[in-house]
Amino acid sequence: MQGAFIDPLWFKKNPLFYLGKRLPDKCSYQQKGFTLLEMLAAIAIFSIISLSAWQIFQGVMTAHDVVLNKNERLRQLQYTLLLIDQDLQQIADRGTRVDNSVTTQSLFSDSQMLDSDDEGLALVRYGWHNPDQRLPRPELQRVFYRLRDNRLERQYHHVLDPASINVEPVTQVLLTNIDSLKFRFFINGQWLDSLPGDASQPDSDPLPEGLAIEFNMNDLGRIDRRYILPTSWQPAS
Repeated sequence: MQGAFIDPLWFKKNPLFYLGKRLPDKCSYQQKGFTLLEMLAAIAIFSIISLSAWQIFQGVMTAHDVVLNKNERLRQLQYTLLLIDQDLQQIADRGTRVDNSVTTQSLFSDSQMLDSDDEGLALVRYGWHNPDQRLPRPELQRVFYRLRDNRLERQYHHVLDPASINVEPVTQVLLTNIDSLKFRFFINGQWLDSLPGDASQPDSDPLPEGLAIEFNMNDLGRIDRRYILPTSWQPAS
């Protein structure tokens, strides 16, 4: 007796035949997801990206602060040089009192004067605005520049010739972190480190034609600025 012929397609048309038997792989439903190793790798990559982004952000903020500080220092420097220029352009031909002694020189400079840690400069200038003379002071102003505790300071008095050295001047701090302060004077075609002075013949001393100020800033380096002084200094009345 011949065996019965079984059509292979019959098994596919009758799925109940597979009850209690292992289903084929293509019919199985398996849950899929990340393995522990894949999760650790993803966390590591995310951490590296986050750290890099934070470092970039910190670098941008640091650069921003540096630029702001540098701009502020440049603004202070420009203001200082402008203030010195205004004082020199309005200089008056009048003696001044320095360290409780009177000098007939219109411009006076010496080392360690005014308790300066380096050189100092003293002068009298016009242009201290006093509308209708309402304030109890003249329009002339005694001005001093000195270096004190690494600060470039500008000082002035409310009175032109204070009778006592105990009268405290008004102090303006122009620049900080200054290492040195030097002045030079252009007289008769050459630069001199100090002003010539003859106490017996003060009128014989030539007026300087120019002035150079040099100071060293810790962050910006050496600053050397030269000024042309007025050809004739207006005498104080």
